[in-house]
Amino acid sequence: MLNACSNEEYTRVVDLLISDLQQGNSDTRANAVEALGKIKDAKAVDPLIQALRDESRKVRFSAAIALGEIKDRRAVDPLIQVLKVGSSDAQLWAAEALAEIGEPSVSPLIQALGDSHRKVRFNAAIAMGKIKDNRAVDPLIQALKDNDSQIRSNAAEALGNIGDTRSVRPLIQALKDDDINVRNEAAYALKKLGSHPSAE
Repeated sequence: MLNACSNEEYTRVVDLLISDLQQGNSDTRANAVEALGKIKDAKAVDPLIQALRDESRKVRFSAAIALGEIKDRRAVDPLIQVLKVGSSDAQLWAAEALAEIGEPSVSPLIQALGDSHRKVRFNAAIAMGKIKDNRAVDPLIQALKDNDSQIRSNAAEALGNIGDTRSVRPLIQALKDDDINVRNEAAYALKKLGSHPSAE
């Protein structure tokens, strides 16, 4: 158990894991990343940020998850970059990690909700619904008018998760959306908010 180690031994373990992350084969690197995420030592943040660009998909995935576990705000901007330019699965991992980091991610995610790429908006809405910060309410209300129905649906779900009463009227409007999934998410969000209007 690491918590039974002396400070010197603990430091040595972290240093060895960082060394494995930088020099080992892909399985060794992935295992090192996972361990560093569990240890949550701030010293690992910069090497884990570097690992977001690793050639191994497994290492990149593990690095995003580990950064979410550590919850250090230094990881926010690099994860936002992955959210914007990564592959579809990498964007999803980045959104999950940003949601885990929480409050420091909110402002960049609000900006991402206005991105020209639908996948960025899609994942930003999901992440903001998990963080549940009231600053996201107005941008998410705007996202209820997005031209992509999946983003409108994600926005409705996120507003239900946040639970701010400012979203009641816009969600009532969303009950008239052309897309059934948006209507369903809006109805469920209103139920969570304690409102049960009919979709007339």
